[in-house]
Amino acid sequence: DNNLAGPFPVYTRRVNSYGYPILSNDWERTKYGLANLYSLKTLDLSNNELTGTIDYGPLYNLHSLTHFDVSGNQLGGEVEALVAPSLRYAYFSNNNNNNGFTSMRRFQKYKVSPLQTLRYCDVSYNAIQEDATDLLENIPPNIEQFVASNNKINGSLPASLNNLQKLGQFKMASNALSGELP
Repeated sequence: DNNLAGPFPVYTRRVNSYGYPILSNDWERTKYGLANLYSLKTLDLSNNELTGTIDYGPLYNLHSLTHFDVSGNQLGGEVEALVAPSLRYAYFSNNNNNNGFTSMRRFQKYKVSPLQTLRYCDVSYNAIQEDATDLLENIPPNIEQFVASNNKINGSLPASLNNLQKLGQFKMASNALSGELP
């Protein structure tokens, strides 16, 4: 384990009204952080002391990124499981502090995206407060493992889970689920 601390290291470019970067000195020319690492395949910042929220926008340009791990930090805000178009493994677990991840963006993008690459998603041990049906209705059809135990996810599980032929592990223990199994 490292001891990296501070906000998640993604920077956005300042742009003018025409969308062009404002470059006033050499420091600003290089201030793109992780979003400038276009060939990056694995980003593992797990088990550190990273805080704040993640600005996912700049990470969408990392077309080679297949593994993303920010588990075991002190991050909060919203989880976006589709961090990058080629992502296969997404780990957001164990950010359950006072300001841990409290929501998760729904899998809407998979309805229209041919890039259904996500196979493993772990958002366990956070403070996610979502309705299970809304959250899981459009889960990627190729998902093999989905772990969301120890959150505050409520409601009933959607019938669409029956269509996930590759799903081998589905963990939703210690939430606030109700109703019947699909």
